[in-house]
Amino acid sequence: MSLNIKKLFAMRQPCKNCPFLKEHGIELVEGRLDNIKQDLLNDDQRPFFCHKTTYETGGYTDVETGNYKPSGQESYCMGAMAFLYARHRVNVPMRLGLAMGLLDQEDIKKAINFIEVD
Repeated sequence: MSLNIKKLFAMRQPCKNCPFLKEHGIELVEGRLDNIKQDLLNDDQRPFFCHKTTYETGGYTDVETGNYKPSGQESYCMGAMAFLYARHRVNVPMRLGLAMGLLDQEDIKKAINFIEVD
């Protein structure tokens, strides 16, 4: 798998049913969003992919390990990035995107208004 770095930072706003949204987010199993947020805060290394760019791009779950295997065509979830930014926890992938000019800090700041920060 080779990572498409431009595709990784293609999101400019949260998608219409991003689970991080204050309203109209995709419903997740009770506690799942809290677990995702905690994982984001605990792991400075890994992006959280937009749910609309995972399996649709050829990613799959390995049946033996249960781990998601990315296709390399996923995009980083803007809701997740806004959550991290609001919590002052810009992770390594975000820092790289910002440094490379592929991620716009203003897009992240705008997205914060629409997501659950807690």
